[in-house]
Amino acid sequence: MKTRYVGLLTLAHASADINQGSIPALLPFFIAAHHLSFAAAATIVFAVNIVSTVSQPIFGCISDRRSQPWLIPLSMVIIGLGVSFTGFAPTYRIGVASVMVSGLGIAMFHPEGARLMNYLAEERKATAMSFFGIGGQLGFALGPLIATAALFWWGLRGTACLIVPPVVVAGIVLYLLPRLTAGYEPMARPRSRAAGLESKDRWLPFICLALALLSRSVVFYGLNTFLPLFWIHVLHQSGAAGGSALAVLLVASMAGNVLGGSSADRLGLRAVTITGFLCLSVLLPLLVATSNPLAATLLLVPIGLALSAPFGPMVVLGQSYLPQRVGLASGITLGLAFSFGGLTTPLLGRIADLHGLRAMFAVVAFMPMLSAALSLMLPAQKRG
Repeated sequence: MKTRYVGLLTLAHASADINQGSIPALLPFFIAAHHLSFAAAATIVFAVNIVSTVSQPIFGCISDRRSQPWLIPLSMVIIGLGVSFTGFAPTYRIGVASVMVSGLGIAMFHPEGARLMNYLAEERKATAMSFFGIGGQLGFALGPLIATAALFWWGLRGTACLIVPPVVVAGIVLYLLPRLTAGYEPMARPRSRAAGLESKDRWLPFICLALALLSRSVVFYGLNTFLPLFWIHVLHQSGAAGGSALAVLLVASMAGNVLGGSSADRLGLRAVTITGFLCLSVLLPLLVATSNPLAATLLLVPIGLALSAPFGPMVVLGQSYLPQRVGLASGITLGLAFSFGGLTTPLLGRIADLHGLRAMFAVVAFMPMLSAALSLMLPAQKRG
């Protein structure tokens, strides 16, 4: 594994996702500035997710036809421009259009970024892809902190600060791009069994994998969106306790990415994927059933580990199932992992409104069981 460049690409992912992660923290300021309803504010999150989810497979196909690693720094600048302009948008509709531009940048970044990471990983693909996932999680964690601090000091126009991280890192990536991509072009369309990949695309297992990732994405967004509310309204804790619970889940998820990637390179991609979902199928119902805040907090640690452990292995599995279309595989798997679940949050919120948060979390707790069943249908990975 080319550790230095894997680290740089992980940093690039973090700086790109700082902007996407900052959007929920910006919503209260948009509501006050444009007198929005909660539904209108939620539309902003929906807009960026729908654009990125739909567009990522398209950009994946483009990268399969012709490798274009220069899209990585360009997309980072587009992401920063889209979100940073929202604070200057004179109307709500222009603000929505601005975040949609950012969503387009997100769609450009992930397929080519994951494709390049696959090349830089050499023999440790699951480990490298797990680090790539950690970069995204780190960006989602830092985004709200940076956005809140900037808007506290400079008001809504403080969103301009959000363009700094992606532009600075994009400059570094652009400068080092010739070294990053040295020898990369021959890997653009793998035609052999090199690195343990078969030469024929296998669509049926890939579809099963994509559906399992779709279910996982619903769990990811369900927990990240509603976990603080569960702590406040079901466990009767303070808002600060709810935020702390989310922080515990986030830290455990980062550790799960590292654990899942390193384990998959030793034990197998499919084995780690199945194990993670089976553990999650047991742990999430326990969380739904508990009324003890301490027990619930302790459960968040293994839940975070089990939730993120399959991420890197599943992206690599997707790339191995479609060796002729690595960009398309990356676009679909990353699109489902990071964007699709955001589209389901209005439906989950509606369930919570009608039947309560426990009922909504019970629906979320069912999704890992579906992912586990789909993962068991995946063929065993052949080693090179």
